[in-house]
Amino acid sequence: MYHAGYGHGGNASKFSSLNSDSFKSGNFGLLYQIRIDGSILSVPAVVDGFIYVGLANSLQAKGSNGGSLQKYEVSSGNLICEFKWDIDVKDRDSHGFTGMGCTPTVINNCVYFIGFNAVLYCLKQDDLTLLWQTNLRNPDPAHNQPTTNILGMEAGYAPAAGWSSPTVVNMMEDGVEKHRIFLGVGEGENPYLFSFIFCLDADSGDVVWIYCTCQYEEGKPNQVNQLPAQVVADPNNLPAMFTTFSGYEVTRGCSVWSAIAYDEETGYLYASTGQPASPNNTTTFDTGLPSVGWSSGILAIKALSGEFVAFTQMPAKTSYRPSDLDVDIGSACTLYTLPPSLGFPNPRKVVAVGCKNGGFMICEAHTLQLINSVSLLPKMNDGTQIPEIDLHPPGYQQDMIGVHVPNEISNINGGENYFGPFNTAAIDPQTGTLFIGMGGPNYHFPGPGIDFNTTPFMKAIAWDSLADKWPMDNSNPPKYSKVGASMYTNAGECGLSSPAVVNDVVLVATTQVSIYAFLVEDGTLLWQDDIGSPTTGFSGGYGYCLGPAIWDKYVVAGALIQGDNGGVLNIYSLK
Repeated sequence: MYHAGYGHGGNASKFSSLNSDSFKSGNFGLLYQIRIDGSILSVPAVVDGFIYVGLANSLQAKGSNGGSLQKYEVSSGNLICEFKWDIDVKDRDSHGFTGMGCTPTVINNCVYFIGFNAVLYCLKQDDLTLLWQTNLRNPDPAHNQPTTNILGMEAGYAPAAGWSSPTVVNMMEDGVEKHRIFLGVGEGENPYLFSFIFCLDADSGDVVWIYCTCQYEEGKPNQVNQLPAQVVADPNNLPAMFTTFSGYEVTRGCSVWSAIAYDEETGYLYASTGQPASPNNTTTFDTGLPSVGWSSGILAIKALSGEFVAFTQMPAKTSYRPSDLDVDIGSACTLYTLPPSLGFPNPRKVVAVGCKNGGFMICEAHTLQLINSVSLLPKMNDGTQIPEIDLHPPGYQQDMIGVHVPNEISNINGGENYFGPFNTAAIDPQTGTLFIGMGGPNYHFPGPGIDFNTTPFMKAIAWDSLADKWPMDNSNPPKYSKVGASMYTNAGECGLSSPAVVNDVVLVATTQVSIYAFLVEDGTLLWQDDIGSPTTGFSGGYGYCLGPAIWDKYVVAGALIQGDNGGVLNIYSLK
């Protein structure tokens, strides 16, 4: 499943023997480049010699409105089979996507994924034929799903969408093994919508429980299966297990964009949440950090019952500027065990996450007590901010390219930070290092991507102190000294992707659109390949590869590039 398992650690070492010698040998390179009828907006899954990957928009769909889940043999590059679906254009997500943007989960001889239409699909692993599907946007009584999450459509907003890769767990419940799916459904660009975490039976698609991530009452946890009255179309036929809340909630929004982590030790689920929202035009909820409700943080709930456990928000001090708004967390939570450190005598299970405001935090897994946090974006050696990072111009300059904005102006103008992490960290437990891609979409005015002159497209930090691990030079601000001409080189190139570790190598893809392999220990560049050129645009090129998947002697990466139909799937191999 996404990022190699329940803890989303992004470490493929148990699946592959690739190491630094493999990349230095000169025998590692491109095996196949497959041109695909649509862009790939997710990390592929590679399982038992086969690639499972979906399209964000399929040109084969009716009117190009729909998606496709495709299965390839990794050794030959041959398409084995595919599953297609069409949707009405009004059912697309707020970004115009109509297919899928999650990593499929392959387990129990099934393939699970959710589309942007908020339909959860279960396919047979061998031939991708449909076993069942459950609508998580509109009522699906056959699967015990009563919610209607389309508020705001009459005002021109998009309905709830599915971005979260399914976490599928084989777990014991009352002495019986049950197969459960956990995922989030919401849409942060629509201020009218509520967001939910769903638990479903993986064998039938029936809903087991629902938890609303929008807090109803200040200081009180929501009750599991308590639904906002606004999303219940027919309260008279509501299944007995559900109740409704009819008051004015603390907030809406708080979408779960990414895969939910699961820990067998605590029995908890860990979901990262987006910013708050309010449909009340007289109330502004997006005021940066701290923010209201269970927004911009980690929410822990019990996997078996869906009961609330704890919530911790990203600390306000992690924002690069006090004026940072729209502080979403698009990264999935990462679980790992810290050895005795930071004054604690015993090992500790922790949960960590990065935020697009530039922040990163680690919390104690049982309680979500904050252990440490840091701003990953660089400052000058004297501690002052760098004007080119996270610039927030006045309103009349926000559609301009290449504007100069002094720190004192950026610090008082509200704006979104596109320079922090948008995706999930990878772990090397041998060296105690976290690898985090830096920078977001590279098509925004006036500062697309990252400030490449000062900011690396991937950070390597200690998994406890959160300090830089790779050697630094003596420049102002300091830069990684071993990365050669890979980082700090290409304008706007950022690591929108999730890095992946295999033995002593870390791989990361960028918006260039390129893929790189670095030595885990010190950042020495081992290998790179240019997947293709970004598409052109007013603010520069627009392209993406959201991360490599690693299995056996293969590395697989899907992307959007310029040319043909934009979609490409690259298969690399040790020859």
